[in-house]
Amino acid sequence: MDRHAKFVWMKEVLEHLHDCHREWEVAEGKAERFLAESMKRDLEEVRRICESLTGRSGKSCDTYT
Repeated sequence: MDRHAKFVWMKEVLEHLHDCHREWEVAEGKAERFLAESMKRDLEEVRRICESLTGRSGKSCDTYT
């Protein structure tokens, strides 16, 4: 996947994360847990994309360390 495609994919994942967050704010019970797990997967995918863009693993996308 080229650099542009990675940024497009990251944008799509972040948009999905945003949508899940909005739904999660009003969700209850199983839906709340499902959305929380979905957001965790999205965050992990963003981390992987970041690492692939920088060519490093680990804390490559951490800006607060």
